[in-house]
Amino acid sequence: MSEAKEIDKQLLKAASEGDVAGVQTALKAGADIEAKETYNDTALNLAAEQGHLEAVKVLLEAGANIHNQGGADKTPIKNAAFAGHVVVVRRLLAQGAKVDHDLLGSVQMKVNILEENAENGMVNPQAVEAWKAFLAELVARANEQSTAS
Repeated sequence: MSEAKEIDKQLLKAASEGDVAGVQTALKAGADIEAKETYNDTALNLAAEQGHLEAVKVLLEAGANIHNQGGADKTPIKNAAFAGHVVVVRRLLAQGAKVDHDLLGSVQMKVNILEENAENGMVNPQAVEAWKAFLAELVARANEQSTAS
């Protein structure tokens, strides 16, 4: 395996684990910030999905593609949103990530499932309310983005 490929793997691993120093070291050693793992996820997709805010910040500052479509055609914001990493979602929104209908529909579906499970006593009602608030925040941002374009 070539040196470049190995350093790219190190970047992806560090991002997935939230190892900020490892991300910085790999980038300084020449890792490709847009290197992709098996399912086309970049370091930013992986860090976002795992909720590693500090790694996300470093990758964004280094110029990572905020709209990369990785596994299942999920962008970093979708990865973070599906996993419930609201703080990461907010950072990505602040950096220009787009809220699309697919994201809103998926979060709505999650809210629906949580509501049903709460009715059956399997989910804490406060969790449902938190997800509803998160969905409302995404809808508001989508509306802002559509009027701005």
